[in-house]
Amino acid sequence: MKIFLTLILLLSSIISHSSIKEKDISALESGKQIIYKEDVESAPWPKLHIYQLIDATPLESLAIFLALDHQKNYLPNVVMSKPVKHVSPTEVYTSYELELPWPLSNSHYTHASDFTKVSESEYTAKWWVITSESAESVDGSAEFKEYKGKTMMAYHSLVKPKSMLAGFVEGTMVEDTLSSIEAVRTETHRVKKSDQKLLKKYVKIINDALKGENSYQEIIQSLSSEK
Repeated sequence: MKIFLTLILLLSSIISHSSIKEKDISALESGKQIIYKEDVESAPWPKLHIYQLIDATPLESLAIFLALDHQKNYLPNVVMSKPVKHVSPTEVYTSYELELPWPLSNSHYTHASDFTKVSESEYTAKWWVITSESAESVDGSAEFKEYKGKTMMAYHSLVKPKSMLAGFVEGTMVEDTLSSIEAVRTETHRVKKSDQKLLKKYVKIINDALKGENSYQEIIQSLSSEK
């Protein structure tokens, strides 16, 4: 009985911490994405809260999520992801190019990203806009926490677009965001199963940054020399 009560309290703590409704836990554990929309005053798009389980450790999941120069290889419609500057060992500026459907021109933007190690079983990341052709502001964060031998990824994002017509494409924005978060999970599973060399590369980048090293500096210098 004592063990049962302990498990109930632990599960309640996980649900509370992650802000997932208890009715959605079974769907989460079956592999589905859980999404909640939060209306924000004066913002044409809602703040999104997306949850999913990843069959990897929190460190591995964070490493692929923040594989800044590799994101272009797995995120939908991202044709360039180029880390360009270390602000601190963990904070990096990355320039992106997003492919948009014809007749629209591609969108260019630079985001800052940073991360923190909370414990051996939990990491957090955040990102925000530096310059953007399409977004007035970006406020994003994610938690990666151990959950029943996997990682619970909790993604939160509020984007305020510049376009006055943005409200008409809210549905597309939500679908694109869900696809991108699913792509993180798919790529993490892929590298863990069949590309351990790549996985170890980005895990090392995270660990080196936590030791105070500018772990993306060599990549930044290499990319800056490309024509």
